[in-house]
Amino acid sequence: MTDSMTGGELQTVREYLGLTHDALAGILGVNPRTVRSWESGRDRIPERVREEVERIESDTAAAVGELVAALGDMRDPAVAVYRTDEDLHAARPGLEHLTARWWRHVVARTVTEVPGVVIGTADELLDHGYTIASSAHAGTVTTPLA
Repeated sequence: MTDSMTGGELQTVREYLGLTHDALAGILGVNPRTVRSWESGRDRIPERVREEVERIESDTAAAVGELVAALGDMRDPAVAVYRTDEDLHAARPGLEHLTARWWRHVVARTVTEVPGVVIGTADELLDHGYTIASSAHAGTVTTPLA
């Protein structure tokens, strides 16, 4: 048995995290073709990639946990999602290395644990009477206006 990450494992985890080839390549500082080559089994995946992917998995689990806790304490839970990476980065400093698609995966995983969550862009939530508030590193959560 080996500790080396296989191409199938990398692809599965990348997709589970909601990352495209380009996004993962950007995080790892490699060309997207390199990620495709690793996933296809053409090239061996360096050990540092496993370590980086495990860090991303850990960050994702922490974000889900924080968001579950924040939303679970709300009477009418709602969370903002972002259509573009630029929107995410403007709203959530510190997540510049991640993508809006990643955030939407975090939200999707969260709502399986918190019933009744309203999901929308910040503008959509404001239009429906929610006010925007922030919850630590978990992202933007909202509360309904009285």
